[in-house]
Order: sequence, then structure tokens, then C-alpha cells
Amino acid sequence: MSARICETNLPGLLEVLGGIFHEEPFEGQKVFSGAWTRVPPPTNVAQILERLLDIEILLKSAIIAFQNAYRAFCLAMSNTAFLQLTIVLVSIVSRASAVASGLLEPISSLTSHIYAVFEALEPPKPLLNRISKRLKSSRSSPIPKDLTEPPTKSTSNPQTPALMHMEDEDLGLSIARSTLPPTTVPALPPNPPAQLVIAPDSPASPALPTVPLDIETTTPLSPPSPSPPPSQPPRAQVTPRNVPSEPPAHAVPVTTSTKLKKKRKKARDEIDDIFG
Repeated sequence: MSARICETNLPGLLEVLGGIFHEEPFEGQKVFSGAWTRVPPPTNVAQILERLLDIEILLKSAIIAFQNAYRAFCLAMSNTAFLQLTIVLVSIVSRASAVASGLLEPISSLTSHIYAVFEALEPPKPLLNRISKRLKSSRSSPIPKDLTEPPTKSTSNPQTPALMHMEDEDLGLSIARSTLPPTTVPALPPNPPAQLVIAPDSPASPALPTVPLDIETTTPLSPPSPSPPPSQPPRAQVTPRNVPSEPPAHAVPVTTSTKLKKKRKKARDEIDDIFG
């Protein structure tokens, strides 16, 4: 759509329109600012006028297409899978819609002025009727309004949670807490005050209070005595089977390597033999 708008070549079309009122060719000079030197035929002006009406229709269709794309991309922004790409596309279509809207307003005013010049040239009656019909149909079509706010999804009133759960159980429908309808529980009525009923034949009794006092008697409980730790029976040592018993260890005498010295025999004298 943007390429088709560029292909209209609106500046070149306006140069052709100014050139048909002058004998001199246009060479980029300001010669068209003076008086007209030539009266063009009405058919040439009618061709340019029809071309401008076609551009108006194209711009209106482009604005509608850009606005529809803008709404679709804004609704798709809730899905964050392609959020960056969606933001780029939203900016492109919004900018293109703004450019198309900016071109539509001056072209509409320019078409009205050119039609006034076309009527002053006294064109043939059939040609005048055809151009006037096209101009009226172009003015009758509404101009698209600019988008001020992004569209939002409209949500209907949800049903009761129990009914939705029964109907949409297989659909995997989830309900947000903010969308649940508020539930109110009616308050209980207050208890009426108790009244004392006295039999007519009963003796008079002292007046009692109208509202009986509910007095609770509490008896302190003694703290529980600490329970003794559970006694564990002595466990017999279990010897594994098929294990050879080792003999008890005995102390081994320590042998020293010292040798006993032999006593030398004393030489006995004769005196010793006498005295024994």
C-alpha cells in the first residue's frame, strides 16, 4: 500500500498541472508564479482532476488498512513470543497511517480548487456531469479518524465458578481471582436476652439480672510429671557363627640376655678346715 502511494508521484502531477497553463516548458525556474499564458483544454484538466480523485480513494483505503493492522498488532502484543517484532510493526503502520492522513487533507482542498477552475473553463456537459458525480461520491465517503488509544479486548461477565468448571473442565479454562464475583455472607441475628419466667403461685424471690452472666470455672492443671527415660534391657553380645575363637592372650616372660657370673671357689686354708 505504501508503494502504491509513492507511485502516484503527486509532485510530478502538480508540475504537469501548472505546466499546461504556460507556454514555456518548466525547467526548475519560478516561471509559474506569474500570470497564465495559455488556456488549457478542459479535457486535460479533467484528467488531472480524476487522477487526484483516484489518489483520494487510495489514501482513504490505505488509512483503513493501516488502522486495521494497527489494531491487530496491538491485540497481538499480549503474546510476548514476538514482542519486539510486534512493536516494530506497530510503529511502521502507525507512521504510515499518519503520513497518509497528512496527504489526504491537502489533496482534498486542492481538488476543490481545481474543480472550480475546471468549471470556469466551460467544459462539455457530459464531461462536467461525470466529474461532478465523482466529486460528490468522494465527498460523501467518510474520512477515517485517527487512532487515539490502542484497542482493548472486551470481556463479558463471567459465569459462576462452579458452572464454568463443570462446562469447561476439558478446555483447561483458568479463572483469575480478580474476575470472581464477590460473595457476601449474611450476618447472624443477635440472640434475644434471656427472660426469667415466674409462676404465679411461687414465692417471691429476689430480682435477678436480666442477662445471665456466663461464668466459666477453670481449675488449674498440674504440670505433667516428666516421664522417666525408658529403660533398655541389657543386650547380650551376639557372636557370629563360624568364626574361630581365638585363645586368650598370656603374658610372655621377657628374657634378658645377661649371663650369670660363676662364683669363684674360695681357697680354704687349713685353719678353716679345723674350725669348720
